[in-house]
Parts: sequence; C-alpha cells; structure tokens
Amino acid sequence: MKLRTKTFLLYSVLGILSLCVVAYFSYQRYETITYQRMDEFSENIFQSAVSEANKTLDSVRQSISFLTFYSDENEYSIIKTLKTFAGDDSTYTSYDILTANRYCNSVFQNLMVSNDAIHGIYLFTPPNIVFSCTNPQYSNLSMNYNPQNDRWYKDTLALNGQFYISTFTNDGMFADNNDSIYFARSISDVYSHEFLGVILIDCDPSILNLANINTMPDHTLLTIANSKNSVVLYSNVDELDKNFLVSKRENKKVPLSLSPLILTASFDYDALFAEYNIVGPIIMTIAFICILSYLMLSWFITKSLIRPLETLSAVMSTQNEKSLTFSSPYTKRTDEIGTLYNEYSHMLETLNASIKRDYRDKLIHLDSQMKSLEARINSHFLFNTLEAINSMAELDDNEQISTMSLALGNMFRYSIKTQSELVSLADELNHVNDYIAIQQIRFSNRFLVTIDIPSELYQLKVLKLILQPLVENALYHGLDYCSHGNQVSIVARQEQNILNITISDDGKGMSEATLSDLKQKLQEMATFTELGHRNKESIGLKNIHTRIELYYGIGYGLQLHSKENLGTQITIRTPIL
Repeated sequence: MKLRTKTFLLYSVLGILSLCVVAYFSYQRYETITYQRMDEFSENIFQSAVSEANKTLDSVRQSISFLTFYSDENEYSIIKTLKTFAGDDSTYTSYDILTANRYCNSVFQNLMVSNDAIHGIYLFTPPNIVFSCTNPQYSNLSMNYNPQNDRWYKDTLALNGQFYISTFTNDGMFADNNDSIYFARSISDVYSHEFLGVILIDCDPSILNLANINTMPDHTLLTIANSKNSVVLYSNVDELDKNFLVSKRENKKVPLSLSPLILTASFDYDALFAEYNIVGPIIMTIAFICILSYLMLSWFITKSLIRPLETLSAVMSTQNEKSLTFSSPYTKRTDEIGTLYNEYSHMLETLNASIKRDYRDKLIHLDSQMKSLEARINSHFLFNTLEAINSMAELDDNEQISTMSLALGNMFRYSIKTQSELVSLADELNHVNDYIAIQQIRFSNRFLVTIDIPSELYQLKVLKLILQPLVENALYHGLDYCSHGNQVSIVARQEQNILNITISDDGKGMSEATLSDLKQKLQEMATFTELGHRNKESIGLKNIHTRIELYYGIGYGLQLHSKENLGTQITIRTPIL
C-alpha cells in the first residue's frame, strides 16, 4: 500500500468518527430546544387566546354595566327609566314612552359607535315595551315580537342577574333571520329587588373570533364553548373533524371571565415539530457535507504531503538536454524536501545560464549587424541636407518642395532618432501626416484622408511605425495610385482595455482567395534566413503583425476584411497599457 493511501485512510477514519459524534450530540440538543420552543409557542398562543377572549367578554359585560348604571346631567338613567314601566299598577303615558325611547336610543347609539361588533341593543320591559337601537346594516326585531314565552327569556330570568349567552340561532326574533350571538341579563332595582326588565346586546358572531392570535391554525385548535349546554360558540375550523381532534395533543382548558364559557386549546405536536424541525435536516445535511468535505480535504492534504516527492521523481526521470527548465516551489522550505528541490533547481539554473550565454552572444551579434546598417546613413548629413533643401525652396517660394523636404526630414528623424519602441498615438499620427503631405503633392491631392480619433486616445502608447505602412499599403494597393477610389480613413476606438485602430479604403479590394492567402501568411511564424536578415514575407503587413504579436502576445495584431471592388479594412488590435 502506498504512503499516500495509508495517510488518507488514517485522516479519514479519525475525522469521520469525530464529525459523527459532534453531529449526533448537536441534533439531540437541537431536538430538545425544539420541544422547548414548541412548549413556549403553545403557552403563548393559549395565554393570548385567553386574554383576547376575556377582553371581548369584559367589553360586553362592561357595556351592559354601563347601560345599567349610566346617568346624565339630568340624573336620567336606565334604572330610573325602567321604574316608570315596572309593577302591575304602573301608570305611564305615551309621552313617557317617547321620552324613555329617546333617552335609551341616545345612550345605545353612544355605546354602539365605540364597538362595531354590536348589531343592536334592546331593552325589554315587563309590559312588553321595547326600547332599541339597531345598526342600519341589520334589521330590527320581528313585528310584534314578544320574548316572554321564548326559552332564552325564561333562562335569563332564571339566572337572576347573571349573563345569558345565546347560540348562533336567533330563535326567530330578528326579521333578517341572520345568525348572531347575543348576551342578555335581567335588571332589578338595587334596593327593592323589583324586576325592571331584560337588556340584550346582539353581536356579530365574529366577536369571539381568535384568528388574529392563532398564527398556526393548521396545527392549533381553539374553541370557546358553553359548559352548560356544550354548544361551541367559536372554533377555527368550520366543522370539527374527529380525526383532527384525535391527532391533537397537549389540550389546555380554562374558564373565561364570563361564566359558563370555557376556552380549550389543542396543539398537534407532531405537525408543530415538523414545522419547527427545519434546521434538523439541515444539520444532518451539513454533517454529510462536512464528512464529504473532510474526505476531500484529507485527500488533498495527503496529496500535498506526498506529491512533492512524486513530482520531483517524475521531473528527474523525464528531464533531458532539450528541456532543462525547472522552478523550485519550495525556496523557503528548510526540510529535506526543500533541500532536494532547491539543489536540483540550482543545478538546472547553472546549465541554463550557460545556454543563455550562447543565445545572448548571438543576439549581440544580431544587434551589432542592425546598428551597422543604421550607421551606413549619416543621419546628421541627411538632416542637414534636407534642411538646406527646405531653406532653398522657401527662398524660391516653392511650397511643394519645402513641404516635402520638411515632411521627409520629420519622417527620417522619427524613424531613426526615436529611442523607445512605444510612442504616443499622437506621435504616430504626426508621422502619418508627414507621409500624407508628401503623397498629396505627388498625386496632386487626388485622394482624401479622414481621421476620426477621440482626443482622450491621443496619449495612449502604441508600437512605433505601425500606422504609416498601413496607410501606404491602402494608397498603393487599395487605391492603386488613385486609379480605384479616392478615400482613406483612420478610426480609433477604445473597447474596455483594448485599442482598435482601423485603416480602411474604398479601393479595389481583394478576392476571397487573395484575402484567405494573406490571412494564412499572417498566422505563420516569422523566420530568419540568416542572422540579421529577414525574408521578404516579413515586410509590410506580416512585419507589423509579427511585431505586435511578439510584443503584446498571441491574440493581438492585424485583422483583415476586404470585398472585391468595395475596398479593404485593416484593424490593429492592441492592449491599452
């Protein structure tokens, strides 16, 4: 068994066992916390439901108490009003009924304004005179309705001042026959205990609705029921499903503030656990991912420990005299592996140094040949001669000779005296303008050159002598000495970090075969017939493309587009440095 395999198995076994233990105890702890949160949730829901139900019932009880004991500035009150109509020998007039009706209606309206759930308030007197106030959206009592024979009325009297709570049926007392829930209570004189009447508050069935505090109605069942008759006054399901109830657990009951109502809450812990246990599967997934990641990490760590020896062994076995390149990645490593790598790298560096000396000698020889060729032309003699020609032309008022000699001098000076391979685009364009000035005189201004370059691009650096040869190529080969077309354009644009310079003409163009052959030549590597002398294929377009490619790298250079009799377009593609 290889050393790498042994190390990997050792790391894997130790790591997986540790991760499994941590994942198991983490899940157990999370499960305990989840059940605690479920207990807290159920308790919060239950307490909120009790508080909300008691708040509603207290509001109803306070409303009836308010009606019973309220008195205005004139000391009118419901009790005082009802005394007029109490007793078997009570005498009252129509004016008494009208006055009592106005007073009760005013008091009832004030109470209904503050509570939208109240449909109507009714006050029944022993002689069956009814004082009422009803919400306009709901109908009044049925015509000639007499409650004294109804069951609810008798039950209210039997309760002797305690509250009667109805079911959702209206017993036919209301004309619209809609469901409602009402609360009734008998009223008696405090001192004489004489029966004065029954007050009834008719409310919307939604008054006991607890949906706003039941945040998980699918898993929580809240019911409000009358413990005397087992009538359910509220439930968050329309019809109680037996299976739904059987599946519930952790039932809680509590009497409400208005007897005999009881609130019951049932919670499905299985469903709640499924809701709360979102992180549980995530913990297991993370544990699985951690184990898988640890296996991968163990593999990479093992590989990184053993790989240096394997790599050095492979390099040493495949090294030959044609390929003596090696760079030690462990220059700062001081152990045995670092020593092996660094000593081997030092040995190869010594061999490569001798090889580089040979190449350097050849390059120096080539450079000396190039300089000897440049030295054949005495630049000072040439510039002084052109200056003399220019001065003589100016004295003779010969503008064309003056322009040509000045432009030619600038071109020679730019070609020979420029020190750097990189020049500004503005300098390169000046060189092109000098060339154009000479050719305009030569061809009697029969062609037009347009330049479209944004001002911010003029200071960008480009290789020297790449534009003028292309303009010359467009003039001689494209326009064919102004016999085909008469326009040459130079356009430069920046695309992100790329500079594109396009030289186009409206000349005779090239055929598909010629264009394909030229593109093929541009892709060929530059060759040397002998030291210091290039073959003819390196001149012109090939020369420019090769220079750009050697300087900037593969992917940059010239791009050609041409249509026969429509012109040629050459784009120089260089990076912006």
